[in-house]
Amino acid sequence: MTTDNQLKIPLPSKWLKVFGIVFIIGGIAALIVPAIAGIAMELLLGWLFFAGGCIQLASVISTREDESFWFKLMWAVLFVFVGLWLLLRPIEGTQALALVIGMLFFVEAILKAVFFWQRRGASRIGWILVSGILSFIIALVVLNGWPEQSAMLLGILVGFNLLTNGAVVLLLGFSMTADDKAGQDKQEDT
Repeated sequence: MTTDNQLKIPLPSKWLKVFGIVFIIGGIAALIVPAIAGIAMELLLGWLFFAGGCIQLASVISTREDESFWFKLMWAVLFVFVGLWLLLRPIEGTQALALVIGMLFFVEAILKAVFFWQRRGASRIGWILVSGILSFIIALVVLNGWPEQSAMLLGILVGFNLLTNGAVVLLLGFSMTADDKAGQDKQEDT
């Protein structure tokens, strides 16, 4: 039985570094042209909804005897309809996504504040409140710029998300390289 508490990642560290760099480059690109990145994300989501709906439709049609046939059929048609709407109306789709994301951050801020209040005596719980305040600020920025700045704000959020995820993955790759090197040095010493 091992007592190794390290995180085990199946990818070699070099691939984590590559993914991290690609994410960082994507994040920088999204921040340079945020409106294009916002619309690109909206179109990607549209294609995902449309493809998912078509796959569900094919699955539903092949199982017409299923007792939940009509529910599954309506669900699949809804996915196809939403996907087509996002693809054919990208500006309105971007505005709708920005509104949903703004509301999501607002609700997240409230939930984090409630969570903080319920556990206010716990150690390091203040970070939850800080995170909730940041979520509230993001919600205010997104909702204040809605609908005129929707594509730009979505692009900025995507850019920051790619940058932070890229940095974490890149640092994880370097950390794994350092751990591998330390393990090799330890084996050579024995």
